[in-house]
Amino acid sequence: MTEFPVDLFGVSIDSRTIQPGDLFIALSGDPGPRFGPVANANDGHDFVPMAVEQGAGAIMCRSDFAVESPHIPVMDTLDGLWQLAAAARERFGGQVVAITGSSGKTTMRSWLEELLAPVGMAHASVSSYNNHWGVPLSLSRMPREADYGVFEVGTNHPGEIAPLSELVQPDIALLLNVLPAHIGNFRDVHALTEEKLCIGSGLHKSGTLVVPHGLKGQTSHKNLLTFGLEPEADVSGTWVDGRFGVSLPGGSMALDVAWQSPERLTAVLASLTVLQALGVSIPEVAGFYSSLELPEGRGNQHEVAGVTVIDDSYNANPVSMKMALNQLHQTACDGRRFALLGEMLELGAQTEAAHAEIAAATGGLDQVLTFGASFEPVGIGPHYTSIDDFDLSGFLSALKPGDVILVKGSNKVFWTNSFVRRLVKSLDSTDQTQHH
Repeated sequence: MTEFPVDLFGVSIDSRTIQPGDLFIALSGDPGPRFGPVANANDGHDFVPMAVEQGAGAIMCRSDFAVESPHIPVMDTLDGLWQLAAAARERFGGQVVAITGSSGKTTMRSWLEELLAPVGMAHASVSSYNNHWGVPLSLSRMPREADYGVFEVGTNHPGEIAPLSELVQPDIALLLNVLPAHIGNFRDVHALTEEKLCIGSGLHKSGTLVVPHGLKGQTSHKNLLTFGLEPEADVSGTWVDGRFGVSLPGGSMALDVAWQSPERLTAVLASLTVLQALGVSIPEVAGFYSSLELPEGRGNQHEVAGVTVIDDSYNANPVSMKMALNQLHQTACDGRRFALLGEMLELGAQTEAAHAEIAAATGGLDQVLTFGASFEPVGIGPHYTSIDDFDLSGFLSALKPGDVILVKGSNKVFWTNSFVRRLVKSLDSTDQTQHH
């Protein structure tokens, strides 16, 4: 490789977040032949002047783009980013984990990052960088000296996971679950399962594929580990006397964990299976399970002004929506239970039936408010086209200490609008005003 005339210290595709010495990659907005088109995508070349002003050490740009700063001319900047990521992976001497699944990827990534910290230096993707640019960007940032790399891999179209897995070349590939999420572009759940199992396509020859026990019969991978609450799983567990008893190939132990729901306990088992496959001493990290937290918007709770807000606003599918409603029913409550439910997107032909099914699962709640066009025909409680039509202040004025509120919906309904943050801030402000 030709020596570059300046030292570079990081990689960015966003001119707003450039740090001095970063390489700014001017993505064109066209994801190329591997992935579907992106609506309203910006051309990063329009932001090169801003990146330079922010202190970018160099620019990766199209070869026909005129720039005076140090630059790397390429035919296609997305391909350039992928080549940079491939080079970062090739030089890396540690172990790499790739995670996919219909839900829980970010939670699992953050958990593994925290659990690996006591035994080595872990580099992980930030936020939910799991697509055609997020994965190579995260990979290109991986320090040579790290011991572990942990990356999310997502999909909403057939054929996306395999090339990402082949880029990451994981030592451990984890499939968390297969749920009817982002299914609109797939023939059925079976086709979605096949796509998710492609997380193993990039595995090293000696690599391990980790899957839920129920999917054991759907893969022929020779190095396979399964997890689940089923006793037959390679890593299994059961709740006994206030602790989570787990059984691993190397023996059994009890863990203190923060949750009792089957979904969270299954996620704990998935993380243990990955750690086992990495060769990590489970007793060495077992004590850290009691302090694991959920990332924002994944079911974490806020206690404000005597009101409990369950923030599950990051995303939704029919299964996770029912799980969230179940959590709402199980949450201790001295007042009333409210559910603010946003429509579930990317369900294709299943959209109408799925929303009707959710409506049937809201029985026993004091009030259900729905948002988005897909919930309108359902006819449960007050309905709003969007949160812009929602009278937040009026809703807050009717709340009383002891009430519990669940906020759950697809990403674009609540999360991208920072709805829960505004809700919590407003509750806190109201509480402080009352006490002054």
